[in-house]
Amino acid sequence: MTAERALIVSSDGHATARMPEYGQYIPERSREEFEAFVVQYAKFGSKNFEARALAARLDPEAVDDWQARFIDTGRLDGNSDPAKRLEEMAAEGVSAEVLIPDFGTPFEMLSPTASGAMGQDADTRTPQQIADSCFAFNRWLADFVSYAPERFAGMAKIDFDDVEFALKEIAWAHEAGLRGIMVPHMRDDFPVYHPDFDPIWALVSDLGMVVDCHSGMSSITRRRPAIPRSAPHPSVVAPILTREFMFAAQQLLVHFIWGGVLERHPRLKVVFTEMGSAWAAPALAGMDYSFEGSYTRHDTREVLTMKPSEYFTRQVWLGSSIFSRAEVAARNELVGPAKMMLGMDFPHHEGTLATGPGTLGYLRATVGAAGVPADEARLMLGESALDVFGLDRAALSAVAAEVGPELDLVLTAPEVDEYPRGDVKKPLVYV
Repeated sequence: MTAERALIVSSDGHATARMPEYGQYIPERSREEFEAFVVQYAKFGSKNFEARALAARLDPEAVDDWQARFIDTGRLDGNSDPAKRLEEMAAEGVSAEVLIPDFGTPFEMLSPTASGAMGQDADTRTPQQIADSCFAFNRWLADFVSYAPERFAGMAKIDFDDVEFALKEIAWAHEAGLRGIMVPHMRDDFPVYHPDFDPIWALVSDLGMVVDCHSGMSSITRRRPAIPRSAPHPSVVAPILTREFMFAAQQLLVHFIWGGVLERHPRLKVVFTEMGSAWAAPALAGMDYSFEGSYTRHDTREVLTMKPSEYFTRQVWLGSSIFSRAEVAARNELVGPAKMMLGMDFPHHEGTLATGPGTLGYLRATVGAAGVPADEARLMLGESALDVFGLDRAALSAVAAEVGPELDLVLTAPEVDEYPRGDVKKPLVYV
């Protein structure tokens, strides 16, 4: 008898090129401008997992530890190098990853949170720079994915401002092997339910692609939270901004449901990533109450033919990302294990690498400690993601047989507490 190996799919992984590497993918009209940006980026820019950005929200000793253990040792090189990425995945027992854009794409100096913490109020990129950034990133990502297409599910960056261009870009992304698109920060006057975007949702549905909403990258608004310059200390700025970004991302569920997008496009698959698992259940309960039991007008049924929670059951999943022990324990009271997908969040500090003995240790401290039975654990670790993202089950089962940890070990609670800080002990968070 051979012990069963866990088939782990990370629904939340990130990949970006080193900034100069985008040069070959930038449209000719912006090459010279991009070359000038690269010079400035070397002086002032930073990816979320690099020391310059981390210093705005972590203690200095935590930044130094991260630098020494992960950056200086080259463990994060897999962010831009697919061969290195596969090495890291094997070391962590991960068979496949959903690859989501990260901050640090062309013409992007810092993430909104990092730039806000450093006092920058707005996105200063021009519409042309944003469009060319998406174009270049998608072609770089397609090349990255092509290194091991059965193990990577790439999500394309799409600029919604030009719908015709967006449709061409989505069709190109599908042909190039990418498996979904990211919802961007939407304009207030052009939300996801605006009729102009119905052709986008129809095409994504027809192609069998996924729509992914990720905290900090997707939002109902392009308005950034006001920088709290009256804050008593710089350390509190990031926590204040983070909650506002999270709320604006979660509200996309309300727009997709009440805006009738899921009614008009019943085959559309939507994933909400890195927002946790606890928020969706009360949001759906509130929407169901509005639909059935409140004094909300009954002619909402001209838009929705089912309860809001029924659209969620049919078409929505959570890329819960780095599970907390509390949300794993409450899985059946929340949205159920079939809707909750693990994310490693490579290469971010808040992911499964940051403290403790890595991904296996993290899973033992959450899934194992919560006493999750094997059939539910399989769903949360990878089975649901296989179906949602259209991954090759047979190919990845073979990979899991080589790199996956023993499932019995994943389901065994650790004997010692190796997570004094981090999301293992995060309470249920509903916003």
